[in-house]
Order: sequence, then structure tokens, then C-alpha cells
Amino acid sequence: MDLFPNRSAYVRAPWHFQVRDNPVPPPGPGQLLVRVHACGICGTDQHIADRTASDWQPFGHEVAGVVEATGPGVENFQQGDRVALDSSAPCGQCPACAPPPRGRARPDLCASPVNYWLTATMGFGQRLLAPQGLAVHVPDSVPLDIASLVEPLGVCIDLVQTAQVTRGDHVLVIGPGPLGLGAVFLAARAGAERVTLAGRSSSSARMEAGLQLGADGLIEVDRRSVAETDFGKRRPDKILVTAPPDSIPEALAVAALGGIVSYIGVAWSEKTRVAIDADDLHFRKLSLRPSHAWPGTHAAESIRLLAQCPELGRTLVSHRFGLDDIASAMTTVRDDRRSVRKAIVVMAGG
Repeated sequence: MDLFPNRSAYVRAPWHFQVRDNPVPPPGPGQLLVRVHACGICGTDQHIADRTASDWQPFGHEVAGVVEATGPGVENFQQGDRVALDSSAPCGQCPACAPPPRGRARPDLCASPVNYWLTATMGFGQRLLAPQGLAVHVPDSVPLDIASLVEPLGVCIDLVQTAQVTRGDHVLVIGPGPLGLGAVFLAARAGAERVTLAGRSSSSARMEAGLQLGADGLIEVDRRSVAETDFGKRRPDKILVTAPPDSIPEALAVAALGGIVSYIGVAWSEKTRVAIDADDLHFRKLSLRPSHAWPGTHAAESIRLLAQCPELGRTLVSHRFGLDDIASAMTTVRDDRRSVRKAIVVMAGG
């Protein structure tokens, strides 16, 4: 069996990186061999590098590239197709996915999503093997580095849909990272009457990007907390939390009567436990809703948005690195929150 040449980045906690040869076999049944052009750096990658990679492992999951080969049974893709990958997809067969009467027709609740996590090839590498169900076609008008935003933008879509943001809402987004910025854009696009972004003044480039993407106002939480903010006669109807979960009680405290708080932030620490006043939730008719876009179901919508709204990708992506600079890329994202919005790794020859 002839192997395809490949170089991949490997990580081992805490914050050790290597780029090594990692030849790739031909694609198996239902698989695509993707020559990776770009892969975005996610907060999950940061957590893997900081804590969970006990041994060397490849990583990265925000991928766009070109199909180099297809395995048996692949129907919708061929060599040369430009594609972006979600990090998971519904299996289509389990009791959640299958249509009635055999199932619930709820692919978002799939019990066994298809994915490429913890396999021999991941996103920070020249080539990647992935199930065909994860891929969407990328139109020629969308650069492949921008198309790597498909997966995280799907996370933003799920967050905003979970909160049921609609026309006329007053929306507060807590956390100006890439997911928060995407949420600002989507809330404004959904017709929100007012969108406010809360974050630290030290995240100046991110806060400025929030204004460019549709925020009407900013709260610099190191100077005035969300709880201390005067929202006037109209508190936020919908609050989108992309900060750690310890922000949730404060979000609930400032929500309007009948307000909805949705959250995506993961603690990975003792901050995972928060105290909530259940009586306040009851009497003010509040809703607290977790958003978890696993399996991914929004990739097609993500690529449509990136094609229709090129300013979104241009504003979000602030830094580009090469594969051999993976260590610098990861530590820059960790240390430079003042200027980094979204960083991506672009593969040589991709």
C-alpha cells in the first residue's frame, strides 16, 4: 500500500510541540483524503496543549482544503473539490437520527457521531483522512483560509439559535473571543434591536472587532462589571455567554423578565460549578440553556454565511502562521489577547 507523504504537528502537555513526518494511507470506505490548506486554532486546542495531552498526539479540527483522493462509496465529492470540514456529523442511523417510526429525527442528539478525533491524522498537518459526512463544498469566492471558520461559526450559530435570538431583541454577548464575535454578528443579522458586547479593556482588538461586526455598545468588565451596568428601561432579552461558566450567575441577574441565557463556555476547572438562585429563575421566568454543537449540523449554513458576508471572515482572522511555527502560533493565541482575534495555521503548499 502506497502511503501519501505528510507532516503533522504534535502536542504534549504542557505546551510542547513537534512537527514530524506522518505518512497517510489511502482513504478507506466513505473517507476523503484532504490536502489541508488551513486549520484554525481553537480554545480546545489550547486546553489540550495545557492539560490533557499526556502523550504526543496530532491535533486541530477547524479544517479547509482540497480533496486529493476518495475512498470506495464516496458519492458527493471528487478529486480537486474545495472543502471545509465540520469536526463531527450525525451518524444518520441511531434512534435519535433516524426518521419516525424508527427514530426521533433529531440528528442534533445523535448518540454516535462520525468524526476524526483521536485518529492518526488531524487538522494541523498537510493531509487528513475524514469521513465524507463531515465535508461541505467551498465556493470559489471563499478563500480556503477563511473557509476554516466553518466549524467555529457553526458553534456560534448553535449558540444564537439556542437562545432564539429574533428581531427586536436586546442581546448581551459576554466574552469577545472568536465565538463571541461570531455571536455578535449573527445576533445583529437576526434583527436584534441592540447588541452589547462585554469583555476586558485589554482585549482591545477584539472589542473593536465587535463594533465592526454589529455591536452597538461595549462593556469593559474590568472597569464596570455586567452586574453594575445600567441597561436603562430595557434589560437584555437574550444573553449569550462565551466566557467561562462562572459568568452565568451574573448573566442571569441582569436578564430581562422572561430572558434566555445560552452558554458555550467550558471551564475545564473548578469554575465548572456555579450557584444559581432557583427562586429567581422561577419568579422571573428565566431560561438557562447550554449550547453544544456536537454533532455538527450547521456547516452548510456556515459556508453560505462566509460566502454572502466576506467581511465576517476578514474581520475575524487576524493572524496566520505556518505549520513549522505551530509553537509560536499556540503561545501567541494564549498570551496576546490584546490583538489576536482568530489565528489560523496555513500549510505550505496547501
